Amino acid sequence: MSQIIKKVLDQKINLTLEQVLIMSPKVINQLKNLTAEERNSINSLDTNEIQTKLINHHLGDYEQPKLHYACPLGFMQVYLGEEGHEIMALVDTGSELNIIPEDSAIKAGLTTRCLNMNLRGIGGHCTSIVGLAEFTLITLVTGEERNIHLFVEREEVHTVLGRPFVADNNIRLDFSQQKGEIFSYIEPDGRGLCLPFCSPQKVGWRQDPPAGMETCAVSKLEDWK
Repeated sequence: MSQIIKKVLDQKINLTLEQVLIMSPKVINQLKNLTAEERNSINSLDTNEIQTKLINHHLGDYEQPKLHYACPLGFMQVYLGEEGHEIMALVDTGSELNIIPEDSAIKAGLTTRCLNMNLRGIGGHCTSIVGLAEFTLITLVTGEERNIHLFVEREEVHTVLGRPFVADNNIRLDFSQQKGEIFSYIEPDGRGLCLPFCSPQKVGWRQDPPAGMETCAVSKLEDWK
């Protein structure tokens, strides 16, 4: 009977309301059941199937055009946590997050809370965020202390101090023709502290701690360019 009803529905038939009402109760029930099945199927697709696809959707399942960009960055030595775990961090003004690999977070004894999300960089790199270390104490080589939030990555990557770190602490990364790349910020006493990252005389990025630091007055920061 249901197959017959489906065939009837596929045909274009002109019926009056009176003709529909005088149809047998059995046919009307079949129509009701068929309509209910279609409605449930649509509801299931809207709520369950689509939601499941969204939840199970992984960033790596599709390809996006990879972008290339340039921004000031450089390595610097910092100390994390109350125990002062030494680590080489990459100051990256193009990163929207402060990031630390899970292994480094464990070695530094950082307290983290569970967090599960996927992260894709502008260059197309995809990784998993598994935790967040909030209000982490970070000490610079000058002894200055800051508190930052670090997102914990499962993969072994560089510890990255991104735009939140730079903006919250009024830090600048500039380039000087004479000194090269410079990390600078203003100390509480009003002085400007400049840390050279990469010398113009040395090809490639420096991956070791800065050999020396130089201080300069705030009014003379422009002289470094």
